[in-house]
Amino acid sequence: MSAPALTPENAEPTVSNPSRRRELFLDIFAMNSFSWAIAVPIELLLAGMSWQEHLKVRLLAVIFNTVIARPFSLYRLWVVNRFGGGGVLNAYLVDTFVFLSFQFPLYLSNMLLGGANWGEIATASITFMLIAGALGRPYGIYLDWLRRVWINRRPLVEPHALA
Repeated sequence: MSAPALTPENAEPTVSNPSRRRELFLDIFAMNSFSWAIAVPIELLLAGMSWQEHLKVRLLAVIFNTVIARPFSLYRLWVVNRFGGGGVLNAYLVDTFVFLSFQFPLYLSNMLLGGANWGEIATASITFMLIAGALGRPYGIYLDWLRRVWINRRPLVEPHALA
């Protein structure tokens, strides 16, 4: 089953003021949970960082991710409103562009501040760029799914579909 294409209509619902806090917390949770899950194999297995380096980089990432989570979602919405709506391939390209253009400079800065050496930074950065095509759209799908579940509180399966 393929994921739905990005369209401006399904990118982000219009929300009331109390829901803005929910959106903020959702964006923070989504960014941090996805980032940590992706970073473990990249930093520990591929880049060969120690657990101490990894934890230092990840703790910095929690701070960065918490600060940039909402701006990233707003940036993604802005790009989707301008370039989304063209089907599954377009959704993949848009999410990949958004992910790379926003996240890579931050990831590089985080590695530098976390004390990784240049070899580890190069390996992790090249790996990050190579797999960004595999990360952008899954993150977009994950974020959209969390929005449907957390913000809209719609059932995952319509009740009439179970009959």
